[in-house]
Amino acid sequence: MQYQLLIRSLSFIILAIVIIFLYKLQLHTWSSLSFVATKKKCVKSMLESDGFICESDELWNERKILYRIQDELNMKKLQSAPYFLKNWEPNFHCSHARRIGRMGDGGKWVCDLFRLQNHSNCLVYSAGSSGDFSFEIEMKKYLPNCEIHTFDVKLYKCPTNICIFHQLILGDGISRSRSKTWQMIIKELGHEKRSIDVFKIDIEGGEFNFFPSIFQSSKTSYPRQILVEIHPKDDPDTHRLFELLRANNYVIFSKEPNVISRASLFEYAFLKLNDQFFK
Repeated sequence: MQYQLLIRSLSFIILAIVIIFLYKLQLHTWSSLSFVATKKKCVKSMLESDGFICESDELWNERKILYRIQDELNMKKLQSAPYFLKNWEPNFHCSHARRIGRMGDGGKWVCDLFRLQNHSNCLVYSAGSSGDFSFEIEMKKYLPNCEIHTFDVKLYKCPTNICIFHQLILGDGISRSRSKTWQMIIKELGHEKRSIDVFKIDIEGGEFNFFPSIFQSSKTSYPRQILVEIHPKDDPDTHRLFELLRANNYVIFSKEPNVISRASLFEYAFLKLNDQFFK
């Protein structure tokens, strides 16, 4: 009798194990099929965002329509005071954009930070910190595997295990001592074969001389995201800066006035897309 009960108990246990195994196998199969189906549905967005955004063709096509409408308005270049009141509005939307850094002056909007969490080779540049490392600290909090390099004309010290500091001037590499172009910085840091995921920059008007150096060589990796405070000069110069970014496949996903400093200053955030998005 006891032997029969033991056999029955073992049979029930084996049956339960088999059922659980088959259930988990089925869940895995469903999950795999769902993953494949999702990937198939977002082929277009993955191609046109260089692998950054995965969403349905329907949503992606709507993005493209809205981009073209706003881009046409942006190219009208209206007279306005302050300058950005009627010029260069966002023409792209990041569904999960997040403000990183301290509240007020110093923080920046980053496009869909979560998309970088599984990026094993994540790389961030931050220029013009003026000793404020709140952006780097928060980026490191959410992206602990991310390598962060900070640049400033003055000498500061990065918080421990947060970033690597470099004292230099972002410029044309000629006009001032310690001035470095984009290509010079990347080569000296050994990042020629790496992608710069986020480039945060606030260099008090120096962006007009520095940005052209980014696009002087097709062999150098361009940053996927550019987060920059724009200090508007005369209208033609400011238009040329935005047209330069536009010509190199950058869309505007965030625009924020910096009323703490001056009403004319605006924080902008750009995302680089593939050529195919604009065709």
